[in-house]
Amino acid sequence: AVRGRVFVLPQPVPQWLSKSFVKRTNRVRDGKLHLFYPAADYSHKNHLLLSKIDEPEAWPVEQLTLTIDPLKNPDNTWSSISCVGLINSDQMLSFYRSCDALLFLSNEESFGFPLVEAMFCGLPILCPDLPYARTLCGDEAIYFEADNVQSLQSAIMELANRLDAGWWPNWEGALESIPCSWETVAEEMLKITTNK
Repeated sequence: AVRGRVFVLPQPVPQWLSKSFVKRTNRVRDGKLHLFYPAADYSHKNHLLLSKIDEPEAWPVEQLTLTIDPLKNPDNTWSSISCVGLINSDQMLSFYRSCDALLFLSNEESFGFPLVEAMFCGLPILCPDLPYARTLCGDEAIYFEADNVQSLQSAIMELANRLDAGWWPNWEGALESIPCSWETVAEEMLKITTNK
């Protein structure tokens, strides 16, 4: 019913990030993964997928940082999960400088800022195989089925193996579709409405 009436428009990189010097080209440490998921505790952000993990010690993850209240930790049995609550832009930059990849679990997304931010920083991305993510990330992200914990585990294992083999993503192609400003986004919206 809505075919041809829904449009996905990328958004620009936030100013606090575009003015930073965070440009990653490799890992900062060897060993198990350090993953970062910056998202509020809304149900569509899918944090509860982590509560379905059995045998977390089998996952190649040393640290998974979530930006939710520690009381909302989806899996208290997994010592690798760290819930740090709401963080500011300087703290975001610190995590982007130090993590191995962005983990994005969201089942639905309106803007997907962390995906754009991670691409701008040059980070690997693990995200659901959903249209919003494919539109932004193309073929360079590592995808998993949104509500399938085994698929998530396979994606994390694939990331670990790729990084061990020296792989790092190249986001140049995907970033070409990212507008330089909100004015550009507004112009695209106007084009859509006037071409109806």
